[in-house]
Amino acid sequence: MASLKAMTTLDHAGTLTVAPPHALSAERVAARALRVARRTAYGVLGDAEAAADIAQDVAITAVRRAGSLRDPAALDAWLHRIAVRAALREARRAGRRRAAERAGHDPPPPADDAALTRAVALLDGLPPRQRAALTLRYVHDLPDAAIARALRCRPGTVRSLLSRGREAVRRAHEDDHGSPDADH
Repeated sequence: MASLKAMTTLDHAGTLTVAPPHALSAERVAARALRVARRTAYGVLGDAEAAADIAQDVAITAVRRAGSLRDPAALDAWLHRIAVRAALREARRAGRRRAAERAGHDPPPPADDAALTRAVALLDGLPPRQRAALTLRYVHDLPDAAIARALRCRPGTVRSLLSRGREAVRRAHEDDHGSPDADH
């Protein structure tokens, strides 16, 4: 892997970061890619096994292309973009097949992500782009601008996806648990 100069930048949250030359070792890129991509793909797809497959593909892609990353401080944003694209591609490719598999049985959730598993259950049935936007916001805590870059859309589109997604989740939750305004 080519050596990179140290860079001082502001990340998407406005935090000043300094990336030393050794910051983008293949091991660091692979480890970070696996973590970011698995969580992102799991949020988009709702399938732990498919998310693990996507994460491995993203890690391989990230290690191979890390030399082309001009700003090491932008690693996470770059990984989010790669992971979202891969997950959305998988969702389009296997949407019907995956729905039929899930109807037959649910894979066991990962033990370390119980909260993420509950959140994914709420996202069931949403369009993949809404799932991706909600996952990037509420799992990765990204601002609108970073989500827009990952989804390759405008921040206004992100706000629309988030709003529609939250409304759909709210309706599904009310259907399951009754309306909050209902007299019990």
